[in-house]
Amino acid sequence: MRWFGRGPYRVWKNRVPGTNYGIWHKDYNNTITGESFENLAYPDFKGYHANLYWATIENKETPFTVYSASDGVFLRLFTPEEPKGRQDGVNTMPDFPAGDISFLFDIPAIRSFKPVSQHGPQSQPGNIRIKKGDEGIRLNLYFDFRNK
Repeated sequence: MRWFGRGPYRVWKNRVPGTNYGIWHKDYNNTITGESFENLAYPDFKGYHANLYWATIENKETPFTVYSASDGVFLRLFTPEEPKGRQDGVNTMPDFPAGDISFLFDIPAIRSFKPVSQHGPQSQPGNIRIKKGDEGIRLNLYFDFRNK
């Protein structure tokens, strides 16, 4: 994947600071943080990517580019896996949307071992509310499937 946005690392709602705007590239990898130290490949490929302006999804069949005309969009590619060898049985990752690709205005925070009520404001659930009769929130995306 090659993209213009905040990177090069994946983000969570409470872990966006530390990423920088730029044009980034990373190859697919299935790094599972905390699983093993032998086959780690960073930056992680799977997860949320902040402030998407454009991204080219590279694949063997037909690479395509998506452009965002909306500010503050998060791109999700695939779902990172939890470490299988966890001792405490607590999942620190929140649920992900169904499917392998998502475009979102709000994402969840990475969990901790404390209740969410004891976390700071960046870890609290989103407050985007759309009431009946509202026009909703527009998300403008443009997809380019031309073979370049």
